[in-house]
Amino acid sequence: MNPPPNLLSAFSDAFNKLPKLVARAPGRVNLLGEHVDYNDGWVLPVAIDLAAWIAASPCSSNLIRVHALDLGETVAFQIDDLEDKVDVRGKPLPAWSYYSAGVAWALQQHGLHVGGLDAVLTSTIPVGAGLSSSAAIEVVFAVAWQAISGWQVDQMTLAQICLRAENAYVGVKCGLMDQFASLHGVAGSALLFDCRTLEWEPVPLPQGVALVIADSGVRRILGDSAYNERRAACEQATRILAERLPGVRALRDVSIEA
Repeated sequence: MNPPPNLLSAFSDAFNKLPKLVARAPGRVNLLGEHVDYNDGWVLPVAIDLAAWIAASPCSSNLIRVHALDLGETVAFQIDDLEDKVDVRGKPLPAWSYYSAGVAWALQQHGLHVGGLDAVLTSTIPVGAGLSSSAAIEVVFAVAWQAISGWQVDQMTLAQICLRAENAYVGVKCGLMDQFASLHGVAGSALLFDCRTLEWEPVPLPQGVALVIADSGVRRILGDSAYNERRAACEQATRILAERLPGVRALRDVSIEA
């Protein structure tokens, strides 16, 4: 799949050099199991053709510079300042940059080297449409740092690192489904994913069937929604049920009969 036509020229314009790599991470649509991943259940996502893209190149300094092509904004921040969430001027990072900064922070927390980076980011995934635009951005930066820095981790570990970025840095208490689907997509298949055991298998879609994604026009930002409240309510329900039912670790363990 070819990158957006203006991505490479935008990188050259922003940084006066050519990128060393181009990376892509798809969004996803989910066929089964909403609010189920963080309850240890089964989900059935499908990676889609809409994706986040970056053109990137390492730089010798301790600096990360990201130009958001779709917003027309650029941010620069030091790797040493990731914990403080401030840019090179000491001002708070813009919210859109939390996803790249959060991945850098989470990679460091995992003991992996994160070097300076120049990147131009663009995406064909509608923001706030429930297609995991944020997870795709996390994944595409993680993939880029892996390629540039030379270390290797398996895809599930990389998905978990991206999840940590979203949970602990961005502040959205989502489950693993979105990052998993972006990294593990299989052409022509959905992904049956057990969110407790992390086992998964591709489920081929029937021949001649096409997935149609309809835009409702309703936009949401998970960090500003009741998403975290819903997760907290599920965890509270689990604690209450666990006091009365043996072996309950998550809502997955509760049957209708119980």
